[in-house]
Amino acid sequence: MSNGLTTSRKKLVVQVVNFMVTKVFQIAFAGLFLIVGHLQVHAQESSPKYPISVAASLNNLYIADRQLPGVWVVAEGKAKVFHQASKKFGTPLNAIRCLAVDAEGNLLAGDSATRDVYRFNADGVPTALTDGEIGVPMGLAVAADGAIYVSDLELHRVVKIAADGSVSEFAKVKGPAGLSFDADGNLYVASRAAERLFRIAPDGTVTGVDGAADIRFAQDVAVDAEGRILVTDGYGKSIWNLMGGASQVVEGAPLVHPVGITASAAGTFLVDPRGKGILQLRGAEVSPVLSE
Repeated sequence: MSNGLTTSRKKLVVQVVNFMVTKVFQIAFAGLFLIVGHLQVHAQESSPKYPISVAASLNNLYIADRQLPGVWVVAEGKAKVFHQASKKFGTPLNAIRCLAVDAEGNLLAGDSATRDVYRFNADGVPTALTDGEIGVPMGLAVAADGAIYVSDLELHRVVKIAADGSVSEFAKVKGPAGLSFDADGNLYVASRAAERLFRIAPDGTVTGVDGAADIRFAQDVAVDAEGRILVTDGYGKSIWNLMGGASQVVEGAPLVHPVGITASAAGTFLVDPRGKGILQLRGAEVSPVLSE
């Protein structure tokens, strides 16, 4: 009788041990799976996936990423998340269309989700500037006096946000997109209209730029240190220069679908979501910004 009990107990102990060993392996495997999954997500999020706009300060390069959604900052060839917005539609900064940097080095972002422009402070905290008075902000530029200009694709206009926060319509423009000022205070507007590029004089007079009609799809514009009026052509896989006529600075590889472009003391940068992501333009040469 005692031998039978002993045998039963041994079987029970074996079953318990087997059960515990199985559970340990299951837990360990699950933990390993989570770790691998975390590493994969981290790797996937190590750089922008769909960059659409770019802005540069002296020390930082900012990239708007529609897929994040939010903004990355790039330094020394590496990218990290600067602002992570909610993926919920209609929430602040869920649909950033354009970026710029103001005179104090603060980042500005135009957001179509909330129809507003945001300014980030030194701590990276955004504040809405217009209480939703912009339709679809597609371009941002900062004038010498600090006023912010915004292209509104929905209402076909360029809006001025004065230093005191007041908002007013500066000019009517068909299909406005990217914006950039030249040294004389003229505001250039990339456009979805047939003219492709407009010049707005300081007094608000709007004229089409000669030669720009050859651009297939004008995305953005930037006036660089040499005075070149550079326009990204998404469909044409190219960058145009409209200073003194129309010519292509770069056409084809490595460009696939260039969109945002910016020029500042830090250099000239552009983004291509279907190509090599973040690029720098030096003369007529384009090279990737992010290190492998």
